[in-house]
Amino acid sequence: MSNNEILNYLKNAKIDTTVLKKICKYFTEDYTAIQTAQKLNLSRQTINNYYKIIRSLLLSKQDEIFYLLKNNHLSNNSFLIKYVKNGPYINYFIEYQKKAFIFENSENIFPNLQEFINENIHLQLQNSKKTNSAKVSFDKKENKYTLLYLTKSDESIQDFIQNRLKKFRGLNKNNLFLHLKESQFRYNHSQDVLYETLLSLLHLKKSNMTYTSTLKQAPSLVL
Repeated sequence: MSNNEILNYLKNAKIDTTVLKKICKYFTEDYTAIQTAQKLNLSRQTINNYYKIIRSLLLSKQDEIFYLLKNNHLSNNSFLIKYVKNGPYINYFIEYQKKAFIFENSENIFPNLQEFINENIHLQLQNSKKTNSAKVSFDKKENKYTLLYLTKSDESIQDFIQNRLKKFRGLNKNNLFLHLKESQFRYNHSQDVLYETLLSLLHLKKSNMTYTSTLKQAPSLVL
């Protein structure tokens, strides 16, 4: 679903602005859907629907961050490519300017990077017990990556994600990608930034809100 379709869905669901803000607040504080449902005296299915909406909108916001990286071209700057040996469905993170990102093979954002990893880094990191990361530079003019050296960096990002996912018992694999991206955002930003981001994405800062004053059970949402 597109962002506009999601926002139209919220209007049709007739959710009260105050309640939606509370859902965002509990989400920000990393409450599970069950915990939030109990706090607000709503069904778990209702909260799950809104949590899916929030995660989907957050995913689009994180795409902006990747395009910011693209626009900066990482040119003349070094960055870390970190290999994750036991991460859930994750092979690499990119660490840049004290932020960590799950690497996706996107040629539009990181042209030829997957090929560079496969040819120059993967086997070395996979077989090494002393290193887990590669320091890499990118030359914009040459459109070329260069391996500077292998190193050992902390495992805070993967530990953070894995510890978060443990509390979601019976996590649906179809929703795993959204949870991973959510964890990434939480790792890179404070709770205050997350909350303000959600209010902005849901248009809760505007004075011309059209949501009505009663909360109804939200219809099931397929994303």
